[in-house]
Amino acid sequence: LLADDETDLAAARGAMAQAVQQARRAADVVARLRRLVERPDVGTRLQPCALAPTLRGALDLLQPEAQRLGVAVQLQADDDALQAQADPVALEQILHNLLTNALQALAQVPAGERRLRLHLRRNGAQAQLDVADSGPGIAPDALPHLFEPFFTTRDGGLGLGLSLCDSMATGMGGALSVAAAQPRG
Repeated sequence: LLADDETDLAAARGAMAQAVQQARRAADVVARLRRLVERPDVGTRLQPCALAPTLRGALDLLQPEAQRLGVAVQLQADDDALQAQADPVALEQILHNLLTNALQALAQVPAGERRLRLHLRRNGAQAQLDVADSGPGIAPDALPHLFEPFFTTRDGGLGLGLSLCDSMATGMGGALSVAAAQPRG
C-alpha cells in the first residue's frame, strides 16, 4: 500500500492495525498452548465471555478468506447478550478453527453453492452454536473419529485442530459434536 503511486495512509494504517491484532492473538494462543504443555495441572481461568461479539470477531479475522472464496455467511444470533464461562483465548481459537474448517470444506464445491450458516442461541441453561456449511460433507465412517488426535480427512492435515478444540471445550465445561447435513455439508 505504501509503494502505490497514490498512497492511501488510512488503508495502510488499517492493514497494520489488523496485522498487530492478529499477531497479538497468535501470541496469546501460543502462550496458552505453552502453559498447557509446561503445566497441564494449572486450570484455565474462566470468565464471562460475550459470545456474539466473540463470534463476530472470529468472522472478521476470516472475512478476507470468505470473500476470496465467495462464501455467503449468514449469522443469526438470537441473543447478543448471551454469555458463557470460558477462557477467551481458547474460545476464540475454537471458533477460528471451526470456521476455518468450514471455509476449507466450502472451497471444494462450486462457488455458487458456498453457504455458511451460523446460529447462536440459548439451549436451556447453556449456549449453543450451530455451524453448518454446504461443503461436500464428511464420510459416515469418518464422523466418529473427527475429534481423535491425528485423524484427518484433508491431504496434508495434521489431525490436531479438532482434537485440541474438543479438549479445550471440554476443559471449559462445553462440548463439540458433529453431524452430517442434508443433502450435504
